[in-house]
Amino acid sequence: MHKYINWRNFWIFWLGGLAVFIFMVFTSGSLATDIAPGGIVDHQRAGSAERINAIQQSWAAAGQMSQARWSMITDLVFIGLYSIGGIIGGRLLWQDAHSPSLKKLGLLLVLIYFLFGLLDYIETICQITQLLQEQGDDRLASIAAFVMPPKSLALIVGTLGMIAALIWRSRERRA
Repeated sequence: MHKYINWRNFWIFWLGGLAVFIFMVFTSGSLATDIAPGGIVDHQRAGSAERINAIQQSWAAAGQMSQARWSMITDLVFIGLYSIGGIIGGRLLWQDAHSPSLKKLGLLLVLIYFLFGLLDYIETICQITQLLQEQGDDRLASIAAFVMPPKSLALIVGTLGMIAALIWRSRERRA
């Protein structure tokens, strides 16, 4: 097994990603405006240049463009940490579990976390490009809006699946 694929690194990356996510949730509230009550989430699902421009203008009027940039940069850090952690955890489960079903769940988690990372990077790069250009782009906005639902599903399924797999592994090891 590769020297970096170990439980210590899984916990560092996976819990580090969760910590960054919690930080983002608590610090992105200032991006909520009358135009975008959902803040950054409204930007993710905007779907058109016109909507992106309205959201970004509301952030500029509220003096929050810098906060929006930092929020998206933090999201890039989260994506990297959390998806790498999930991939490491899934691979360890796939390789180390005794139960064939837990091994299959580990492999499925590798695929889910890879998909999450890919989709969330696509979404966030589309967003940050529009933010840095201070101009919406119909193509980028529609791509971000298109990948948001499967990305969100992968995040939820991956998180719940990893928690279930870790509990299963703990019980398997005690038996």
